[in-house]
Amino acid sequence: MSNQFPDLKSEMDQISVPVEKLDAIIAKTVNDTKVKKPKKRVIFYSMSAAVVGFGLFVGSAMVSPAMAKVASNIPVVGTFFNDVGDEGLKIAGKKGLTQVIDQTAKDNGITLTINEVFYDGTRLTLGYTQESLLPLGELERPAIKVDGKEINFSSGYSGEYVTPQRYKGVVDITPTEELPEEFEMNVRIDAVGLVPGYWSYQFSVRQSNDVTVIRPTVIKKLEGAEISVNSLKIGPAGTDLNVNVIAETEILDPYSLDFYLIDDKGNVINPLKGSGYGDTVAGKEHATLQRLYEPLDEGVRSVKVIPYVLTFPQGDLKEESVSLDGIELPFTMSQGEFGDLIITDIKYSENRAVVYFEVKSEAVIDNRTSVNPVWIEDENGKRLIVDEKPFAERIKDNRFKHEFETGKKKGLKLKTHHQPMPEIFEGFEIEIP
Repeated sequence: MSNQFPDLKSEMDQISVPVEKLDAIIAKTVNDTKVKKPKKRVIFYSMSAAVVGFGLFVGSAMVSPAMAKVASNIPVVGTFFNDVGDEGLKIAGKKGLTQVIDQTAKDNGITLTINEVFYDGTRLTLGYTQESLLPLGELERPAIKVDGKEINFSSGYSGEYVTPQRYKGVVDITPTEELPEEFEMNVRIDAVGLVPGYWSYQFSVRQSNDVTVIRPTVIKKLEGAEISVNSLKIGPAGTDLNVNVIAETEILDPYSLDFYLIDDKGNVINPLKGSGYGDTVAGKEHATLQRLYEPLDEGVRSVKVIPYVLTFPQGDLKEESVSLDGIELPFTMSQGEFGDLIITDIKYSENRAVVYFEVKSEAVIDNRTSVNPVWIEDENGKRLIVDEKPFAERIKDNRFKHEFETGKKKGLKLKTHHQPMPEIFEGFEIEIP
């Protein structure tokens, strides 16, 4: 084999996979998938449009000189978050608010480097690179200690393969308790995919000072529940909402609650992720719900937090479909009790179609119409999604545009679903000092 390329067999032979440890990982995975009703419930929701699943990458085990050049150029120290899909992390990276860690550990032929960390009280995020001869899948959930004490947390993962051998990833960590402004952090990873190993890191973390913490004292009563905002943290990389709920679960499941965040200019703030945990006490669920949103615009003086529940019926949602062959504009598509879409224009280029539409609904519409989407399918039923633009984009008010990966051709269909109307409750108004 040419010395220009790695020796695949040699590298594979170096990877030790202890059978007993592999069995433990498989057993743990099987046990984790069983349905349980623990005393303490922990739920994680990922809402970022930019999240890319790990999965397996099917490709060559050899790197071309061009790909090797790309790999050698990333990541540049201190700029890890500058080109991720998360707008808040981009802002933090470009403002120089991240901390460079640059610690590397290697085991079983896999090199893991923690490149940078960002912590501002609203979010704790690790940026890392993974290098191995073959793509191996996602990291096992790490064990994390803060000042020597193991913490409880939910986590979310995103990233992309830069080459078949190098993965650039982000781990979002949401602790169940507030962390100090400065602390020593220990991170231990025991497996990558099904390959066990030992990758350990220790470094200091300090909180960015550009965070405003607001602790309202208002309580809202719903049927069967009380809601109070524990804190609202406003930072350059995100807006963190922490809500306490005490609920009679036979009337309202607190984990079904979600929240719109709207600023004083009427802008709906995009959600990024969320989690929830709690205990049952004297027949009531005491839950803490955490939601992370994109950063607020400068000059915002107040926000409104609007609780809502979106309940979907059993079975498939009714589908609406319109053939685009010779269609006359404008036309209307029903979304059931949610409202209507008025398709005002469709513009085609060589390999793109942009659909312009207006939403007629009493519901709050998020900036991406993620609850009430519209999409184009080809004659074979394939959804023609643009990977880098999977969602609609708000133009103004309830007018949107959505780009699809197709030029003008026969057999295209525009589709949507009938959607249930969210149940919206009285909101909180929070002044920002």
